[in-house]
Amino acid sequence: MDVRMSVQNLVDLPLFQGLDVEEISEVLSRVTVLVKRFRKSDYIFLAGDCVENLCIVVNGKVQMIKEDIWGDKSIIANLGAGSVFAESYLGRRHDKSIVSYFAASDSEVLMLPFGRFLENPHNSKAYNKLMCNIVAILADNNSRLIEKTEILCKKTLRGKILAYLEQEAANAGTKKFVVPFSRTDLANYLDADRSALTRELARMRDEGMIAFEKNTFEILKQ
Repeated sequence: MDVRMSVQNLVDLPLFQGLDVEEISEVLSRVTVLVKRFRKSDYIFLAGDCVENLCIVVNGKVQMIKEDIWGDKSIIANLGAGSVFAESYLGRRHDKSIVSYFAASDSEVLMLPFGRFLENPHNSKAYNKLMCNIVAILADNNSRLIEKTEILCKKTLRGKILAYLEQEAANAGTKKFVVPFSRTDLANYLDADRSALTRELARMRDEGMIAFEKNTFEILKQ
């Protein structure tokens, strides 16, 4: 990637929050950075691949998934523009991923060999800002995984649906919101059968608990 040509597009990414164009150019000039384009349904990493880069979604949508030997897919996280992934392997070269990363739409991903920053730290404002952003992103990603665990801990499908919708409503700041999943992907995210999910959503609507039209949901009562 030509940093001077592309850096303006990176200013609004959470990884570079608080850094200006010159500061971003400074930190990226120390390593080789790539922007890779993936078509919808491409795999970015497969479970078992060695991961040596911190990855940032510049455009598009990426899913962190786990697949079993029969090919059944469970969505662990849905990652939109600005999201950081593969952060679990920071600073450890040749680690193998235990999950796969999948392009849920045409996507651009910035790949940053962040381990090299950790191996060769330097004292500058730009570097310190970047490290602070990384810590904040790690904390945020950890919180999202805890939210997913809270959903999966529910004993019933209805409980999982309600927990998920409550989280989405809280994130949106309103009881009417758009979810980022198709019905199939939502079933995979909730670790549920798609037909069972469709039936339970219909029951909840008939009972006046929720309203929905395609991906737009509204919580009516709890």
